[in-house]
Amino acid sequence: MKGAGALFVLSLLSLYGNVIEAEEGNTENAPDFCGKNECPKYQVAKQYNTFELRVYEATNWVSTDMEEDFLGYGKVKSFRHLFGYISGKNSQGIKIPMTVPVNIYIPLKRPSPTNATMSFFLPPSLSPPAPTDPDVYLQSVPEKSVYVKSFTGYAFQNDYLKKAKALSEELVALGLSFDDSSYTSAGYNDPFTLFKRHNEVWLTAQ
Repeated sequence: MKGAGALFVLSLLSLYGNVIEAEEGNTENAPDFCGKNECPKYQVAKQYNTFELRVYEATNWVSTDMEEDFLGYGKVKSFRHLFGYISGKNSQGIKIPMTVPVNIYIPLKRPSPTNATMSFFLPPSLSPPAPTDPDVYLQSVPEKSVYVKSFTGYAFQNDYLKKAKALSEELVALGLSFDDSSYTSAGYNDPFTLFKRHNEVWLTAQ
């Protein structure tokens, strides 16, 4: 494992050592890669050879701005803000089960690395309490269609970027319309999971 990646994983391990013990969310009919965690519901509109088109239901997310850096400290800082929210740093002081995926929205044309956004999915059964951390905010996302490429193994942001570029090239070759100004990385596993890891990149369909 690369040095920067190892530092990032070790930092997340320190956070996950305090993961909330909570009842499982609604995982009925969820894909296997969601594991025991609740994840957003979607339908596969079309299956291609190396990717698929999904239509996601409207969702709620808790988000924070993220700064990208070589060592991954920006990710750890943003994760800590969001983890604080689900640990009770909210207007109701309630603990919220960890969900998947952890999404990172990356604009490809941006003036600074702070324009990235990290988000945790919020269960549909939850009426999201307001954050008390000024760096954390709620987002409501309407139904949307996304092209999704999945891959395995430990993935760092450069790995996601390579997969996003590969997906973009495939979409262009097939004449499919998509938003080429950004991509989203979606991670489904905690650092303790060694095998059968699942990662995705999303490009918004147009």
